[in-house]
Amino acid sequence: MNTPKHIDEHILLNYFSSSLPPSQRQEVEEWLHESEENRKIARDIQYIYLASDTLDTIKKVDSTQALNIIKKRINNSHNTLYLVWIQRVAAILFLPLLISTTYFATKKEPVEYIEVRTNPGMVAAVNLPDGSKVWLNSRSYLKHPNKFTGNTRNVEINGEAYFSVHKDETKKFIVNTPFDVKAEVLGTEFNIEAYKESKQVTTTLVSGSVKLSFRNKKNNEESLIMKPNDEVSYNTRNNSIKINTSYVPTQTAWKDGLVIFRNTPFEEALKILSKRFNADFIVKNDLLYENSFTGTFDGQHLYLILEHFRLSTDIQYKFIDPEIGEDKISQKTIVELY
Repeated sequence: MNTPKHIDEHILLNYFSSSLPPSQRQEVEEWLHESEENRKIARDIQYIYLASDTLDTIKKVDSTQALNIIKKRINNSHNTLYLVWIQRVAAILFLPLLISTTYFATKKEPVEYIEVRTNPGMVAAVNLPDGSKVWLNSRSYLKHPNKFTGNTRNVEINGEAYFSVHKDETKKFIVNTPFDVKAEVLGTEFNIEAYKESKQVTTTLVSGSVKLSFRNKKNNEESLIMKPNDEVSYNTRNNSIKINTSYVPTQTAWKDGLVIFRNTPFEEALKILSKRFNADFIVKNDLLYENSFTGTFDGQHLYLILEHFRLSTDIQYKFIDPEIGEDKISQKTIVELY
């Protein structure tokens, strides 16, 4: 599965960034037509190019500043404040990041919200009005007011987010999820995963403390105080919780574009890779779930990590080509493991 010497990864990355001269572009395209194996390698490198290029760009995103730019470009009457409107302000490489604004009329004054969404396989970093910072993982959604008022700072998420919360003892910071689960802090760093379709909320505390509130089995509200390195998983089907001590880098490496395993079970490893590379895995042998993995991968594409699996445990893999006529860029990569 090695790339021929004259078409290495560096050349492929330059090809996808449109920085090769015409003659060399033709060489790459001829190489792509030589075999399906070459096209698979190129597709993996293209995914990494899209993810890394987007990450470099949107690390600088300030949602409040983006909203102010919109305001300067749109001439609104006073009455427009009482209507709901949405305006796209960012579209980077197949819309990996979308920021919208919404106004809601109240008896006092309109409440203005900013919404940020990430596409599959993409990561975004957003600055909040209070100086806090949020990283959004693949397929995630964040909603926050343009300005925090009152004695609380409320935000909403659907997906996975890493929060670095600016300390303000006069205003609690509250993260609301799609379920009856919320995290309350003053100033801390933590990771919370709450995809609506997963029916589970997992919170990992990096530093400081988090008050996690949820519904117990009797449907009464209950709360617990987390300590650093605590990982609390809440099952929304039966309102049960499980508390473990977590190896934090494994849970938070995604925000830096890394994949870190430390005795990570096979099922959890696939979950991490699925989000990182927008991939679906078809496991053909249930015995594979007995494996676990250790390793750090920085800026590498999927097939190299799968090669690590193959060399360390003899797991075999095969990329499944998309159906004819389907969009090969936007759809998920499908991999069989056996």
